[in-house]
Amino acid sequence: MKLILAFFLVFGTIIKAQNSRDAETLFLESKDLLYKKPSESAIISEFLFKNSSDNNDKIKALLLLTESYLIRGDYNSASEKLFQCLELSKESNRTENEFQINFLLARLCDELGIEFSQLYLIKNEKEITQNYYEKAIKSYSDSNWNQTVKDLKLFEKQKNKSFPELSNFYYALSYSNLGKLDSAQYYAQKIQRYEPYYFYAKAKIQSSRKESDKNIDYIESLKLINKKVQDVWLREEIYNLAVKNYNKSKNKDKYREYYQLQTALQDSLSSVKENARISFLNKIGQKQDEILETKSEQQTKMSYFIAIAILLVFTVAYFFNRKLNQKQNDYEKSKQEAEDREKFIAENKAQESAGKIVIPDKTISFLLEKLEKFESNDEYLDSEISLNLLAENLNTNTKYLSEIINTYKNKNFHSYINELRINYIINKLKNNPVYLKYKVSHLAEEAGFSSHSLFSTVFKQVTGHSPASFIKTIKNQ
Repeated sequence: MKLILAFFLVFGTIIKAQNSRDAETLFLESKDLLYKKPSESAIISEFLFKNSSDNNDKIKALLLLTESYLIRGDYNSASEKLFQCLELSKESNRTENEFQINFLLARLCDELGIEFSQLYLIKNEKEITQNYYEKAIKSYSDSNWNQTVKDLKLFEKQKNKSFPELSNFYYALSYSNLGKLDSAQYYAQKIQRYEPYYFYAKAKIQSSRKESDKNIDYIESLKLINKKVQDVWLREEIYNLAVKNYNKSKNKDKYREYYQLQTALQDSLSSVKENARISFLNKIGQKQDEILETKSEQQTKMSYFIAIAILLVFTVAYFFNRKLNQKQNDYEKSKQEAEDREKFIAENKAQESAGKIVIPDKTISFLLEKLEKFESNDEYLDSEISLNLLAENLNTNTKYLSEIINTYKNKNFHSYINELRINYIINKLKNNPVYLKYKVSHLAEEAGFSSHSLFSTVFKQVTGHSPASFIKTIKNQ
């Protein structure tokens, strides 16, 4: 009997180990496909998530899913999976998981134009390890090639590394932009199995050569991979490179073709990002409301505990005092009970109010007055304005400013700024006929918007009409 039980125990252990190995094999396959075929990587990751019983394995699968959705520009799905990661990570203490979650959160915020400080209840910026891979991507997008190379080298020294092949991709692009073509070629060879990125890096390097203006066959080679490219950022870069070089070679037909593709992609991404940003901000608000509610419940429980402890202390003191002062028993008893009640009420109220964000009335009045001045001076037209910058200009902090805008303006910071800008343009259109002749792109720039497509999206959200329709209506009046 014992031999039979031992056999089944060993057999069960072998089956479990086999399943674990199979799951790890699928995980590695999904990770390998992430930058080759993101959609296929997502299918495998979704399977691993649904069939895993271990939280850490679920988090690993969700992180790959999040990355896959970010690559393909599906920001709503990316934020959904990332919030699932945050929930599961509460029960996990894996440093590598936290590192990747923080990286993807910061990347999603950057893509959607959201200040990371707005997640202050979800993630504390001071507790987050500096991610040099994230900094390298940011430096590259800012055209700071030398800084990109420095950040990538610092990233290589970090213990928690992810997707090193794309590090080589950014090395290749940065060295190409710096004119160090031998170094660029060296790093490009390391990413040959990632075809879309490899072919783009080769085209980028070729376009940097002196004779590139005489021969642009390298642009034509990108046609082979264009339909395979699922990374929306890479597709936009390919269109940008083609537009730049066909314009340089004065090939009007090709220039027009790629310019239309580039514009269509940018408009589509702008609309998708704006909708995703609103959805993500709503999720942040709900999540932070849940956190505040949990903290409030904890504070209430603590208040009860302290109140009971205070009552116990005073009760013991009361009885001890009664034994020592029998002659003044009645007097001391009534006096002590009165003091107990007052102190209990005071302490209980103090504890109940602990943890809440309270802004002094003077501060509220001061900031509301400053906001009125901010609005009257049209300072919201500055395209660089942000929650942090405005808070600094008003000599306050982002928490106070965000709370006051939410409470007294009944909207979040971005909606507040956008509506001020749109109302500014509406006023100009109604009162200054010259503005009716301006292009939408000019109106967008004057209002402080980063693109005319974003301006059009917000304009329609505020007025219910597109800018062109609105202008036509005014002209017909």
